[in-house]
Amino acid sequence: MESPHGEPSPPQIRRIEDRINRLRARKVPIYGGPEDLDLPLDDGIAVIRGPRWSNIALMVNGGRASSANIRRYEVGFAGCRLLAGGVAGVSTAMEHRFKSYARSVMVNSLRWMRKAGCDVSLLFGISGFYPKFGYAEVLPQVTFTLNARQAAGLDGEGFRFVAFRREHLPALLAMYRDDNRERTGPIRRDIRTWRPFRKGVRWGLKTACRVALDADEKPAGYFVYDRRAEGARIVEAGFAGPRVFPAIVAATGRLARRRGGDEVVFNLPEDSRLMAWCKRLGIEKRVRHRRDGGGMARMINIPSALGKLAPLLAGRVGGRGRLTIRTNLDNATIAWSPGRASVLPASAAGPQAAMPQWALAQLLYGYADAPELADRGILTGSAEAVRIVSGMFPAGPHFFYGVDEF
Repeated sequence: MESPHGEPSPPQIRRIEDRINRLRARKVPIYGGPEDLDLPLDDGIAVIRGPRWSNIALMVNGGRASSANIRRYEVGFAGCRLLAGGVAGVSTAMEHRFKSYARSVMVNSLRWMRKAGCDVSLLFGISGFYPKFGYAEVLPQVTFTLNARQAAGLDGEGFRFVAFRREHLPALLAMYRDDNRERTGPIRRDIRTWRPFRKGVRWGLKTACRVALDADEKPAGYFVYDRRAEGARIVEAGFAGPRVFPAIVAATGRLARRRGGDEVVFNLPEDSRLMAWCKRLGIEKRVRHRRDGGGMARMINIPSALGKLAPLLAGRVGGRGRLTIRTNLDNATIAWSPGRASVLPASAAGPQAAMPQWALAQLLYGYADAPELADRGILTGSAEAVRIVSGMFPAGPHFFYGVDEF
């Protein structure tokens, strides 16, 4: 029976939680049916704006029955920038579970993001829920493991490490920008609003940052690690140049040894220059691709996204041509010639490529490639269309720093 205040009783809560766990364990197909994100928000949906986030809430009897937080970020794509809607804090009050309220919140959140000018949406979510809203896996989990004793034995002279202070932030952000200028995935960090190193690889894990100062007492590098009892997990590292690499690696090795660990684990991009330097020491790389859950993305406005990326995409294939991309969300034609590229309404002329919007998101991130999607029947089109898509969207390393997850 329910409590006097209308909330579920403990047995009801246990049954609800059991059902949630069963649903999370199921393989849920990614939704690829028709979508219209230009529809107005439904009745009963309220948008509550805060200083950092907007809350999309379904109101029942004057209260929030279900809601989601959305924050807009600029995200890097191979030197270009797109506007991403970051979704977090999706929740439903226990007494309102299994009434399709969360579905309504998610559908209206997608519409709100489109109206707010977002090109893509990104979230870090549970399994078994978000694929039904068109979200697909785009961010594998990448770790590098190095022997702590070997790392600690490196010659790191010429630098001393100090705890991060706010005065170091401009130099550290400059290192971050330089290292990630051409990388796909990381967000743009604004010194006015970015909260430095607020979390580790998981929520609830605090971080600490150590800054390497050179002989002139100027920041030359840094690393961020989880504050936990054993070993060393490095969740970010930056540098002004490769001269500081031995000092950074040696400092992480000493940290692991002090904490009783035998290994240093780095959560860094696959194409990290620091990790490439560590190959000479012997290092193990592990890439984990989840079935679903974790870092997932989808398209919100395809003509807008392609318009911002058109010069980059056209430059990758070169020459002169056109390609029409048709999805369950939007259709658009990219036309290009030397020194010029534009996005036009979809045309029946020229090569045609059809795919669900989530497949385009995976191509955009470099998570999948066109021949693979074509072999699976997800991308359809002529051989010429597949060739152009493959040239525009090459598979490759991409990354999102754990300290910025929402």
